[in-house]
Amino acid sequence: MLPKHLVRRACVLAAILTLSAASIPTGARAADSSENAPANADPLAWDLDGDAAGESLGFPDPFEGVNRQTLRFNQSLDQWVLRPIVRTYGFVVPNAGRRAVRRVFANLNCPSVLVNDLLQREWNDARITVSRFVINTTIGLAGILDPAAGLGLERHDSDFGQTLALVGVKSGPFIMLPALGPITTRDFLGLFVDALFRPTTYFLGPGVEIIYSGSYGFVAREGAFDAMQALEASSVDYYSALRNAYYQDRTAMIWNRREHHRPSLHGGPGPLPKVRRPWRARPGGQFTT
Repeated sequence: MLPKHLVRRACVLAAILTLSAASIPTGARAADSSENAPANADPLAWDLDGDAAGESLGFPDPFEGVNRQTLRFNQSLDQWVLRPIVRTYGFVVPNAGRRAVRRVFANLNCPSVLVNDLLQREWNDARITVSRFVINTTIGLAGILDPAAGLGLERHDSDFGQTLALVGVKSGPFIMLPALGPITTRDFLGLFVDALFRPTTYFLGPGVEIIYSGSYGFVAREGAFDAMQALEASSVDYYSALRNAYYQDRTAMIWNRREHHRPSLHGGPGPLPKVRRPWRARPGGQFTT
């Protein structure tokens, strides 16, 4: 048995890495806060002023002062702890190997995606998720390969934060969490529910689950590393650019493949115009391969 204090510290580190995966806009638009706001505002963003839904062009940010201080702390932590680890991993493991690792974790996340597909009543997507999991787990060697994509079964993302948005739960405030990064209160809740949907939460022992959770978040962090570096380097106001990037990407991700769920500003269903997405946020550790 490991000493209790080591187990507690390992749990904290695993939680930090896992949750950080959810709050990364992995790719970053090279623009600062002077960019125009997105044309397709999230009608379910929480409007603190009580205005009509859809008028807000971003997640509400009532805690901006605290969030900015937290971001400065995160940048220091990133510089001295996470970046050296990510650089070492990128140097040691070739790109093909890193992509294979991301595919394995994406495959392990299929049960969570499936539950959310069913909760969203997306039966065809649920069928695709089950087919991908069976094919990639067997022929694809536990997800190392992705033969399902070659059969026309493309991977998609579904998470509980998205499920909540589709039933009308508002985003809540934008918050910058220490070590974890940007997220909304709605998506923060969704992370814990998605963990309950993953069989690994129950089947792995405490020690193995700690290693799995930490690796899960680290791989997502590594996949976002270059894009986050580019965003920071190209931004006059990094906080505003990060907040804007997270809003645009998360909103596009919520409504991707779910346009028929989207309410119009007049209260009825309305389609979402196509949005070009140069990056992707990944709640719950979703991975792009």
